[in-house]
Amino acid sequence: MKILVTGAAGFIGFFVSKSLLAKGHTVIGLDNINDYYDVGLKFARLEQLGVAQKEAEQWNKETTSTSHTGFSFIRMALEDRENLPELCKKYSFDTVCNPAAQAGVRYSLENPRSLCG
Repeated sequence: MKILVTGAAGFIGFFVSKSLLAKGHTVIGLDNINDYYDVGLKFARLEQLGVAQKEAEQWNKETTSTSHTGFSFIRMALEDRENLPELCKKYSFDTVCNPAAQAGVRYSLENPRSLCG
């Protein structure tokens, strides 16, 4: 299956991606890598999935894993109304796993539009 995993650099998205890859699925990981918490952790997780930080830092560029067949990563925001539909059209995903979230409920309540630009 071709599966889109949002929040792929986050804790849950990373482990979901690893599990899906281990089962032989094709995984496209998506994350905006915001700096609400240490981006070093996010880049380290992507490195474990075979995506170098230098590549992961680039917006809207698909990077193929160097260590996991079937994994690609794209730095993109879920709010990207131009590129996200194009990505979905390109891949015709079989399913989407959407664990992406703004960490910290209190922050999102105080700044509800912080991710919307």
